[in-house]
Amino acid sequence: GKIKGIITMGITLSPWMMVFLVLMTGFAGFVDSAAGGGGLISLPAYLFAGIPVHNAIATNKLSSSTGTFVSTMRLIKNRHVDFGLIPGTIICALGGSLIGSNLALLVTDRVLKVVLIFVLPVVAFGVLKDKNMETVVPEGFSRKRQYIIMAICSLGIGIYDGFYGPGTGT
Repeated sequence: GKIKGIITMGITLSPWMMVFLVLMTGFAGFVDSAAGGGGLISLPAYLFAGIPVHNAIATNKLSSSTGTFVSTMRLIKNRHVDFGLIPGTIICALGGSLIGSNLALLVTDRVLKVVLIFVLPVVAFGVLKDKNMETVVPEGFSRKRQYIIMAICSLGIGIYDGFYGPGTGT
């Protein structure tokens, strides 16, 4: 008999497309754990499979949230977290992600696809660029100034992450 497609999210995917997605998302997970930016692989794979843009972004967000949680726990374990900066930055990041996800819902699939075509290479360049991960606070930066900068950055990153997402961790 003929192998039927798998129906998920109201979309029929062939067994071959499911194999493709499993391989690509597995590869994306490996890349994400090694260097970051796995969403740059998995999101286009979801779109190639015919998953609508909004569903693809949401599915990608689920896997990236897991990776972010594990990374956060690792940073806490290795004592690289300044707990004094956390409350305001979390609130700003959550607020930003709420704004970004609501903006994504207001945008049509067609517009989102065009935006993603232009954003993807820019983000890929940022992820692949050599990163100096040393944390250095410039001399003369008060604690209040650090807090304000972190809050503004968290808001902006949250908006980007809620709207699109890939490369946010990097």
